[in-house]
Amino acid sequence: MGAARSECAWSGAHRRLRDAAVGLQLRGSRGLVSAALAGRRAFVSGASGGIGAATARALAAEGARVALAARDRPALDALARELGDAVVTECDVREAGAVDAAVGRAVAALGGLDLVVTAAGLGRFGDTASFSVEDWDAVLDVDLRGTFLVVRATLLHVRKAKGHLILLSSVAAVRAFPGAAAYCAAKAGVRAFAQVVAEENRRLGVRVTNMVVGSVDSPFWDRAGGTELAREKMLQPDDVARAIVQAASQPAGVSVDEIVLMPPEGIL
Repeated sequence: MGAARSECAWSGAHRRLRDAAVGLQLRGSRGLVSAALAGRRAFVSGASGGIGAATARALAAEGARVALAARDRPALDALARELGDAVVTECDVREAGAVDAAVGRAVAALGGLDLVVTAAGLGRFGDTASFSVEDWDAVLDVDLRGTFLVVRATLLHVRKAKGHLILLSSVAAVRAFPGAAAYCAAKAGVRAFAQVVAEENRRLGVRVTNMVVGSVDSPFWDRAGGTELAREKMLQPDDVARAIVQAASQPAGVSVDEIVLMPPEGIL
């Protein structure tokens, strides 16, 4: 009888542990997903490729509902088909009206926003003495102005949800690279901007994470040059996406203010 009671007690404990585990995981079409992100409403800029697309995939795989924003509509449509359930919001992050409209469409479709990831980025490189004003403006407009416009357009919605902003900066924000004046300036600006937004909104329940990321093997280098770099040694977009998911999955009582993510060999 004692053995039977012990067996029943063990069975009951095992069942409670099993039920608790089920409470932490939901099964969806993509397999086991974390309850932390299930149903979260995410807006990802720069979602047509590279880190942005990888992040959208990772968030969707964890059960989040995702709005995809970028200029490349065919790439967005292809990604939306892959994900099966995503909102496509074509926009140029340099244009305030386009960003506001894209965020409005996302909010209307998703019912609000809990999570925003700013992954749109541009790099152009050259010696400062011969660097064109046009290239300078292009980099600052996409990387810094674009980040500001997306945060400005989404912030009230994120405040309402007590949500999370994740801004993509770079190791170029904290280290000077010859030939990268515009890019370093833009990314340093993003990092400082993230810190200010974090302090402005911390007591409103909004978390802000700045991602200081080293070299990533992505289409960024196809557009910017730099193919002489050892791309096989770089981070992959999925590496960054996993770190973003980890930051976004933290409980409400935890704020991951900054993540430094580098290739194993460091600066390449």
